[in-house]
Amino acid sequence: MGSGLAGICSAVAAAREGAIVRLVESRPCLGGRISKEVQFPYDFEGATNFAYQRETGILEEIMSSIFKENHEGNYCGQERALTNWIKREKRLGIFLETQLFEVKKNSAGDRIESIIAISNELESRILFKSPFFIDCSETGVLCQLAAAPGETGLDQSEYQQSSASSASVPLRAAASMQISISEHTVPFNCSSWTSLKWEDNHRSAQIDLLESLSQGIEGIHNVEWLGKTKNELRINSAELIWSSWDYLKNRSPLAARAKNWIIEGFSPIALNAQGYRANGEYVLTPEDMEGASRFYDSVALGRAPLDVADSLLSSPRGKVALPQPFEIPLRSLFSSRIKNLFFAGEHASATSRASASFSHPPTSAQMGEAVGICAALCNTKGRLPRTIAKQGNVNELIKRLNKRNHSCSLLGVEDSDNLVVDSKVFASTTTKNFEMNRSLEPNLTSPDQILIQFPVTTKCINEISLYLESREDCVLECRLFESASGVSTIPGACLVSVSQTIIAGGPRWEKIILEADVNKVGWHFIEFKFDKKIIIYEQENAPVGLLSHNLIKSFKSGLLNPYSEYFPKLPSSPSLASVPAFKVSPPQDVYCEENLKNKAVRPSSLPNLWISEETNFQYPEYLEFHWDDPVDISKIQIVWDSTLEFLYPNRPQVFGHSILPSIVKDYKIYFMNSVGHWVELLEVCGNENGFASHDFDNINTRAIEIEIKATHGLNRAQVYQVRAYS
Repeated sequence: MGSGLAGICSAVAAAREGAIVRLVESRPCLGGRISKEVQFPYDFEGATNFAYQRETGILEEIMSSIFKENHEGNYCGQERALTNWIKREKRLGIFLETQLFEVKKNSAGDRIESIIAISNELESRILFKSPFFIDCSETGVLCQLAAAPGETGLDQSEYQQSSASSASVPLRAAASMQISISEHTVPFNCSSWTSLKWEDNHRSAQIDLLESLSQGIEGIHNVEWLGKTKNELRINSAELIWSSWDYLKNRSPLAARAKNWIIEGFSPIALNAQGYRANGEYVLTPEDMEGASRFYDSVALGRAPLDVADSLLSSPRGKVALPQPFEIPLRSLFSSRIKNLFFAGEHASATSRASASFSHPPTSAQMGEAVGICAALCNTKGRLPRTIAKQGNVNELIKRLNKRNHSCSLLGVEDSDNLVVDSKVFASTTTKNFEMNRSLEPNLTSPDQILIQFPVTTKCINEISLYLESREDCVLECRLFESASGVSTIPGACLVSVSQTIIAGGPRWEKIILEADVNKVGWHFIEFKFDKKIIIYEQENAPVGLLSHNLIKSFKSGLLNPYSEYFPKLPSSPSLASVPAFKVSPPQDVYCEENLKNKAVRPSSLPNLWISEETNFQYPEYLEFHWDDPVDISKIQIVWDSTLEFLYPNRPQVFGHSILPSIVKDYKIYFMNSVGHWVELLEVCGNENGFASHDFDNINTRAIEIEIKATHGLNRAQVYQVRAYS
């Protein structure tokens, strides 16, 4: 039930595991919050402290397909691309405009036997019978009709504890509107039935709309309500939109500019925070999310910021950024009473504050993929979710998710079936440091305070050089920090602080002596502050692990961040990050081929991948894996680098080149036969995905080779992990 990203990922995941699936949606279009009807943001910009956060698995397929096919760059083009993608799936039927009407349970009342829905499209009632049901609806309608245990409404006491205030949480609602500009004046008179007055709204909601308009009038804007209303149960989207419009057109500081503005449309519903939450066998808490609680049955990662009393719903304003992603246990994704009922999304088992983070579309999508594969596994094994979730039993599900390139936990998954772990790895070339041979470009808008993140594996850092120019003498303050924790990109303790005079002069390497001992390997951060204007030179397409961080105060999102005064500066288009050019002594050897054998498929406290030397691919780069004794192999999987620091934008847009340049485009795989000759196993041309999985007839071999012939633009090869299975 429900065709938001949670429902879509759930349905596709189950179908790919061999299940027959029916996806039922009450609205006439797919997409939920990001549909052409609702038009809400896909993500919260700048709302995380962990840089390498983008989801993989099915969601990565969906988003890369959308941005390749959505040539219009709007919500209609996005929905068409999404529909094209999902209709390629076998064993998956879609029922739009189909309203759930009735739920039939067994005599004990602990299983759903069937549901009845009314289809506007077919003009009939439909009976759906199934061994398992997954509620991915926004309101948990299937759970509620099945009388599954749960709660409705905000837990006022939980919010008061978090804010140190006894004041009640105000009513919250959000809608979206699309503005265009007419060639002539268009007056507006507010209707008498509009009971809301925009001036009664919370200042955060008013500021958020004005900030959105300051970035461009024409287009889609969120409109939020945070305060009291006459109708405490629901705010009508029309009332919310027209109350804001009445203010903008007639009484705001923008009224003179707004004479020609018109509303082209708005979302038919207003989202609110008074929803239902189901009870699972575990209730996730804000403490779990902030403290990075580890769960033996973690099957998904979330990264949405945390809610507080005056947070907005569709904006990061007022929300609290978390220090790292948080784990979601399987026990929070099925009903504590209805034995064959799963759920994913905002109504999953969590406290009131924690559940608000589940409305984040990428987070709900990860939950959806996990329960889809679990439901299919329950179906084939003849088991209930409660049995699958037991310690030891859940490992099979986690392995299946891992083999779908789905991230389950903060520290990766141990895969005892992967034959590559026992092999010897050889690479054609390896980047020995993160200093690349490329031209450097001046950043003419260089800030007077910058933070650079880089990986460290040596026992000390002797010196750092920064490429810059200065038109007058100035003072440089430099501080070196270690990381705050293992799986975060937040500065922690300061290791050394130095001050140095920069003499006016042209572009050159400025050397700073540090002589600092390193306490632990992992991310380190170098902070530079200048008392006068200087120009920093940058290198494009920086290797994984190198990032600039911006000051939060320079970003007017309203996001609260108690963990750092910086947040990662991520690329705004499908490309690798640009970073100030700097050198570290001694060199940091972090991109070796042995990384291909570890359990990480993304950066954690280190980059965790192999990178070749820079090349034009006139001669292919290659990776070889050798075993002492012959092994049987029938599946090879490769996790390419798909630039996980790039986040898809909040709203649809067109990119000139939508495929990430770090993804390997053309490659071949060979195996060694019994007489020691290389035999071509398969060839791939035009790959566009960050994950490759190849099944073939069993081979018996002592070695395999991956020959990399081209990427989608990057002048080196970057690979996280290679797996081989019998």
